[in-house]
Amino acid sequence: MGSVGTAGAPAEVKLPTIKLDTTLTELYRQASPKNANIRLGWVSCGITSGVDFTPDFPRNVKFVYEDQTFVSTPSRKLSHGNGRLQHALAKKHLSLIPQRDAFISGATPVIFFNLGRSPKQVEHDRREAEATISVLDPSQRPELVFCPGPSKIPMKEHGIDKLEYKVVFDGLEAYPLTHDLETHWLLNSKAGLARSGLPTPQSQIIETEGYPPAVDSCCSVCRDAATDASRLPSIPPTCTGPRGEWLSRETNRILSAVRARPVPFVFKTQQAFGGAGTWLITSDDKKAQLLADLSGLGSPTIQNNESSSSSSTGEGQGEGLLRKLLPLLTPSNAHLHPTTVLLTDLVQDLSGDYGLTFFVTASGAPLFLAAAEQMITDDGSSAWIGSRIDYGRQEALREKFQGLMERIAEWVASHGYVGPVGADVLCTSTATGEEGKDGGDGGCHIVDLNVRTSGSVSLPLLRGHFTGRGLQCASSFSIKVKGGRREFIDKWRGPFEDGRMLILSWYEDPEEGGSIADVVVGAEDEERLAELMKEVRENTEEVTF
Repeated sequence: MGSVGTAGAPAEVKLPTIKLDTTLTELYRQASPKNANIRLGWVSCGITSGVDFTPDFPRNVKFVYEDQTFVSTPSRKLSHGNGRLQHALAKKHLSLIPQRDAFISGATPVIFFNLGRSPKQVEHDRREAEATISVLDPSQRPELVFCPGPSKIPMKEHGIDKLEYKVVFDGLEAYPLTHDLETHWLLNSKAGLARSGLPTPQSQIIETEGYPPAVDSCCSVCRDAATDASRLPSIPPTCTGPRGEWLSRETNRILSAVRARPVPFVFKTQQAFGGAGTWLITSDDKKAQLLADLSGLGSPTIQNNESSSSSSTGEGQGEGLLRKLLPLLTPSNAHLHPTTVLLTDLVQDLSGDYGLTFFVTASGAPLFLAAAEQMITDDGSSAWIGSRIDYGRQEALREKFQGLMERIAEWVASHGYVGPVGADVLCTSTATGEEGKDGGDGGCHIVDLNVRTSGSVSLPLLRGHFTGRGLQCASSFSIKVKGGRREFIDKWRGPFEDGRMLILSWYEDPEEGGSIADVVVGAEDEERLAELMKEVRENTEEVTF
């Protein structure tokens, strides 16, 4: 039993001890017997290709992500001098996401990267993470390992044999890993899924031909632009040399394919994180907006995630996504095809929207964890508001998705991967083809494959915690609140003390006077779960990645 004292509160909030049904470390030992006795360190941070998180954690250069920040932020703001943006990203990717996975990692080292170099910042980072895991049963608490950046992970000091990681980032190449970085990149790529043979919507894959000529072989405009190392590599609109010619040719190839594609369809970039890089095109107007976003010749638009309808602001006039993305192609990453884009069929006549999570063993077998259902509003807008799990339905859903899980597990295991997998699955009212053909598998289609831990993977591991209290449904989601952790817990004292609400991750920003967090709530049934979620959301703001 833990407790949280609140300034001005009449008494401490007594928090129950959280005992997980199992942990990621235990699942990995079960899945990979040959690695059962190694000391595994988990690296669960996020990543961006838009800007450095900190002076010790640079942006990805080789493994390019079309993440939310990269897609939605104008190039002029993607600068290493933009401290406000860097700090906002670091809070999410270096603290919030790693805490969320650390909560379920189990008794093993979990690597955290500091948000700053000052002793005060380093201590604050540690206190936030320690407070989050303090409610766990002592036998399941991870060992928190903090370091400045990817180049300084203290492997020997903590006796770590190998690293398991969430997403591919450049700084991992120097370390012994549980699986190959480039292979893992392939497994998470949109083109990789399209070519996998798994039941997924039919796709038209458009790969960039070649890569930009070297700066020193181009014009003075490009050479002058290259001197500003604080910004993304670019090919200025006024370029008069071969780099500009290459960019114009490749941009026109992509735009021509989009123009020729009849609606409805889905436009996807190759590699994304947090729901970015997907446009749902359901009308000619949206198609025109997509063309404007890609070329920069038009007004901003909204970026829609296919399975969850999440959104973010698109490109500004005069600066299209392709002008930002294509110059990031280099001789060192061209074989990964990071600038590939896809035009895919739109799944229609939906009957279900699921986030499927499971663990893949070395033999290629899936260990089912959960099938969480996506929640949308009932006001006709179909806006995504979270994921929920009904523990009483899990056995039926396991049977429903068993064949699909086996096919996914066989494919990822054939590439040497062992570990957690998340699949976004859309189901239709009727099957659209024979199994394995035309994207059909009993009417189920994989629209995104995340070969890593997903945001909802904590829900199945908390099953015993909730059902032991008579709570048959649960949901996890991200929030932004005014004030700190203690004030929030005191406000929701009853649900916290009852064990129907808990914190997966929390970062309080003393300078801004607010916090971002991931919370889980449980309830007796779906109706009461919706009521509690509504109460929380009415007193908080949403967090996007």
